[in-house]
Amino acid sequence: MRILLVQPAPFEERRLGLENTVWRSEPVSLTSIAAMVPEHEVRILDMRCEKPSVLPEVLSGWQPDIVGTTAMTTDAYQAQAVLRLAKQIVPGALTLIGGHHCTLNTASYYVDWVDAAVLGEGELVFKEIVERWGRERSTRALEGLQGTDVRLPDGTRSKNGKAKNAPNLDHLPAPARHLVDRYRSQYFFLAAKPMASIFTSRGCSFDCNFCAIWEFYDRRTRFLSAEVIADRMAACEEPFIFLLDDNFMTRADRLEKLASELERRNIKKFFMTQGRSDFIAEHPELIARLAKVGLMGVLSGYETNDEKALEGLRKRNTLDNNIKAAKILKDNGVISTGIFMVRPEFDREDFAGLFEYIESLGVAIPLVTILTPLPGTEMWKKYREDLLTEDFRLFDLLHAVTPTKLPREEFYKEYVAWKRVGRTSMKAWFNRKTMLKRWDFYLRAAPNFPEMIWKRVRYQRIQFVPQSYLRDEAGIIRSNHSPRRPVDEVSLASK
Repeated sequence: MRILLVQPAPFEERRLGLENTVWRSEPVSLTSIAAMVPEHEVRILDMRCEKPSVLPEVLSGWQPDIVGTTAMTTDAYQAQAVLRLAKQIVPGALTLIGGHHCTLNTASYYVDWVDAAVLGEGELVFKEIVERWGRERSTRALEGLQGTDVRLPDGTRSKNGKAKNAPNLDHLPAPARHLVDRYRSQYFFLAAKPMASIFTSRGCSFDCNFCAIWEFYDRRTRFLSAEVIADRMAACEEPFIFLLDDNFMTRADRLEKLASELERRNIKKFFMTQGRSDFIAEHPELIARLAKVGLMGVLSGYETNDEKALEGLRKRNTLDNNIKAAKILKDNGVISTGIFMVRPEFDREDFAGLFEYIESLGVAIPLVTILTPLPGTEMWKKYREDLLTEDFRLFDLLHAVTPTKLPREEFYKEYVAWKRVGRTSMKAWFNRKTMLKRWDFYLRAAPNFPEMIWKRVRYQRIQFVPQSYLRDEAGIIRSNHSPRRPVDEVSLASK
């Protein structure tokens, strides 16, 4: 059979959004399910890297039997558009949607042009879907299949719960990365380009109330073995690798084994990942060892300058850990990307306090977002009735979707002032002494600096202009002046 898997493009050109500007990673979810059906003819279209005309051309010219796509929350409508177009051009094709958004908000895909949603991990259930569709070209063939929510021929639905998680990640085939060969040069993180992407674990053992990762994976974390991780890193032609784990830094013994394996096999890659500041603070020697075998960047959620807010977010961390982690990373020349959150109930003093804290912390690259009740999270369930919109285009962590204490124009004016904080932090971190610690990385990435700088300058023309945010939400956000209850009662960081 012919199977077309599509990574949706951003909703609109020139909209606010960090994807395609700060980073663009491989569509690992699609290469992972493609690896489950090697006996079939599979193509992957990454529409972030293609002209819009390519999708209808491939659909009409290739006539796939199955069309699948995936979506995070901000991609929700574009994923729908992919499948709607597929039904129009190839009405006999089976149309599938998977990913975080459809798992945690399945009803948003109850439309005529989506035949089935895959809930939870996709590999095992996708293989079964393909086998059943090969035997019978009717959604009736998928009835009762665990991990699916299927629209049956008579319009009723077969709701079958989440898919079973693969018990051992080592037993899954390596993602079919060859299917995105033509896009390799277009995947990056800042100046790290070309950049491969690998998952080495799934899940998170923490339960922050603004995050749905732990709910998607049923509070379980599973790991690839150090040997398999090393195999996959060695197989990458790219010099840079992003380890996409939601929390790579969780088990010290696993990371010690990985460091030993990379040392033993003399695998030389620069890798970046995500990890919590408390783990970094508690394991300075391990961070130093990982830096020696290639760790070059860590993205961490520092979140806030308020201990009570950390408690309210169920972060289970401390401001002291944030300070220690930032220093440990800098001491080892590991670029720290820190995520911070402003909250809709902020006043001018709150903004100033957070920005002062960021400058004192010493992270290399601060990214300031807006705390958002994402679908599927506990925060969404608690504050849904306070939302000013449920248009998922604005659930990008860059727009306030609950009432703001300040008038919206003033709120965004204060928010974009973090441009100064970002510039100050980067100048303080990227000095000769720190960069010389990892001169080999900067030498390898140097050819990409002009492109990175140009992208950043071009994006900042939108990013740090308050009217950009107001323009995005015009006609979408309800009036900020008639909230259901006082703003002070809608503190998203309250317990």
